[in-house]
Amino acid sequence: MNLTENKEYASNTKNTSIPFIKALSGVFAFLKKKIRLIIILIIFIFSGITAFQVFTAVQSSKNVFQSEKQTFEEVESKDISNSISVTGTIASSETRTLSTLVSKTEVTDVFVEVGDYVREGDPICTFDTSSIESNIRKLEREITVNNAKATLELAKANTQVAWAWEDYFYNQSMGEYDLGSAMNNYVQQQNSVADAIDTLNQRERELDSLKDEYHDYKKAKRNGTVSEGSYKSSSSDYKDSIATAEEAVSSAGRSLENAQLQLQNSIDNYNKTVETLKHQGVTDLRTISSNMASVVETQLNNMTGNDSAEEQIREYKKDLDNCNITAPISGLITSVSVVEGDEYDEKSTICVIQDDSSYKVSGTVDQYDISSITESMNCVIKTDATGDDQMEGVLTFVSPVPQSSSSGTSDSSGSGSSGSSSSSTEYPIEITIKGRDERLRIGMTAEASILLESKEGVKAVPYDAIEEAEDGSFYVNAAVSGAVEGAGEDSSPAAQNDKEGAQNDRDMVRNGKEGAQQNDAEAARNDGKGAQQNDAARNDGEVDISDKAASDRSRAPGRSGSSGNNDSYSGNPVANYIAEKIIGKSASELYAETAETPTRRVTVKKGLETDYYTEIISDELEVGDRVLVQETESSDNESFGFDVGFGGPGGGPGGGPRGGF
Repeated sequence: MNLTENKEYASNTKNTSIPFIKALSGVFAFLKKKIRLIIILIIFIFSGITAFQVFTAVQSSKNVFQSEKQTFEEVESKDISNSISVTGTIASSETRTLSTLVSKTEVTDVFVEVGDYVREGDPICTFDTSSIESNIRKLEREITVNNAKATLELAKANTQVAWAWEDYFYNQSMGEYDLGSAMNNYVQQQNSVADAIDTLNQRERELDSLKDEYHDYKKAKRNGTVSEGSYKSSSSDYKDSIATAEEAVSSAGRSLENAQLQLQNSIDNYNKTVETLKHQGVTDLRTISSNMASVVETQLNNMTGNDSAEEQIREYKKDLDNCNITAPISGLITSVSVVEGDEYDEKSTICVIQDDSSYKVSGTVDQYDISSITESMNCVIKTDATGDDQMEGVLTFVSPVPQSSSSGTSDSSGSGSSGSSSSSTEYPIEITIKGRDERLRIGMTAEASILLESKEGVKAVPYDAIEEAEDGSFYVNAAVSGAVEGAGEDSSPAAQNDKEGAQNDRDMVRNGKEGAQQNDAEAARNDGKGAQQNDAARNDGEVDISDKAASDRSRAPGRSGSSGNNDSYSGNPVANYIAEKIIGKSASELYAETAETPTRRVTVKKGLETDYYTEIISDELEVGDRVLVQETESSDNESFGFDVGFGGPGGGPGGGPRGGF
């Protein structure tokens, strides 16, 4: 009842107030006599109420760790991406394991130790080279002797060629002389044949002339016209002359035949001489060719005769080079496997150099994710050494060949028997880290995320803030506008009612007994209404637990059957003091912590989903709005006086199983 109502009530009851005052005076007189008993009773009631409030605060403190808590996250404008997580090891971008091909050789000097930094070309170690140098000198002497022998053989071969040419020219000269003689004989015989032909022709003409003359003689004799001196004396003379002429013709014919035979003999002799010359020339040329082939063969032998020795020398010189080991790259010496004085075996490890100017992450990707990644994808890397700092990287190698591994481990999920063998097929990958961070060391464990898909500037909320409705749609629980203010302050209507009630209680405590008497007067004028409330006021300011107040708080928006602790608020400074000493927080703070914030359901559509955040599409939500992320945390520790820190919401950075970058 307010002041105006009191005035109206006083005006209406002015005429009936005197009997009431007398009755009230009687009551005061009774109370004065029983003042000690009343004080003891008030102290007892106040102590009981304080103990109840402390007990309720203790229960609230336990419920902080055993009940569902409201955690709100803002709708943010974010650049989000979907990724595949990879656990790997920091390795150098280039690693060289040094060895050499020398064998059974003593190590004379080692110039490096583990942890040394070397530059390309710096000496690493040396080996004993005395036996190699001795072998080289021996082979060089062998080559010198072989060259001298080859020179001699070549000279002999060239001499044989020269002699063959000399024989060839001599035989050709003699053959040409014989051929000239045969030609001259042929010409002479040809002339003899010609002379024999001329003689034969002449004798035949003479014979024919005698025969003609004899014919004329006989004809003239038959005609009787033979004159003296024109013809021979008789026919017998003609016959003798003809016989002599015929003998001369026969003789000339025989001479011609003989000349022709001699001519044929000269031709045959000439041809024979030509053939002899030709045959001799072929024979001589074959000899020359054979000797020249010997020269070439000797030259070829000279060219290849030292190949084996020269190859051995080259190998020994390589061994000499291999005896002086230098750094092929700049980097850190991570292991040394040789000691001065030891005998080195071929291809054994000398040392390992790792280039620490840049790093990569070596890891594996499961067979179910390998098809989703390709080289050149961007990556994000974190390590324990770099804390929350993220490093950028690029996927530079994806193995086309799987690396199968198996292990006999217990099945933590309970799907298999303990100690059963499980296997997985994984593919090696490499992520090159951009830039250089001095905090990185080879062998560190790294967590990398391979970015598959990304969007910029989208509205996003934690993954666990989105819930699915029965019809398959998605929604979030958004805080009612003005319900969530600053950290540690609850501005819900229920909380405001609690604060107002607490303030009223504190005012009544300060007013003390005077306030209690005033309330009793008010109760009397109102025919005893609100007696329970006035009794509570007399008990030094206990919290208002009237049905109306409780009903107001229970009807606050967004509340759904929370425990009685959530509807309590203590303005009792004694209860606050005791609770703060026991638990570390006042009863008022504990009640406020368990109070719920009103929310409203907002239907959204999901866009890009990641392990941590999800894109939401909704016209009802704006960047900066608060959405509920339900999280249940429990603790088996029921002792008091300890501090408890709570992680972020599941699906956010570092919170829950979806925690990550």
